[in-house]
Amino acid sequence: MAIFQRTLTATAAAATVFAALAMPVWAQTPAAPTAATTTAVEPAARAPGHQPRDHAAHGKRMAEKAQKFQAALQLTEAQQAGWNSYREAIKPAPHAKRMDRESFAKLTTPQRIDHMQQQRTERNAQADRRAQATKAFYATLTPTQQKTFDEQTLRHGKHHAKRHGPHGEHGKAPAAATPAR
Repeated sequence: MAIFQRTLTATAAAATVFAALAMPVWAQTPAAPTAATTTAVEPAARAPGHQPRDHAAHGKRMAEKAQKFQAALQLTEAQQAGWNSYREAIKPAPHAKRMDRESFAKLTTPQRIDHMQQQRTERNAQADRRAQATKAFYATLTPTQQKTFDEQTLRHGKHHAKRHGPHGEHGKAPAAATPAR
């Protein structure tokens, strides 16, 4: 009888704890959708904590960085046309319109793979175009300017690594080295 009572008491305690933990979830029943919530979703409402991008401010910051970079290079009049061509060539291409989830879900797996390969091919072509433009402009610089270019562009890489980790891992700390045995 004592074993039965202990089992019953433990089961009741577990059920009480479970109910107490589940209570906040039960209390959060979603409200019925209204016309305002079903017609349009605000960009800021997509995810908790999501901040919409301020494209104008970003463009302004990028222009300021480009001006500082140009000033640091101390370009001659003859190099100015090359700088303008370089800046135009490295501008990011407009993003292709992403396929919505519903359309993507209707594709077969081979079609999805083909779609992703096409997007990857386009991104690689854009990266190749930027790389060639950078190499062409770099070749027009003096050794001193090349050193400045190297330092300025490496600084961007260090900034990126601080924010995204050594391999683009957002928010992850590098793994600790294990001692050799």
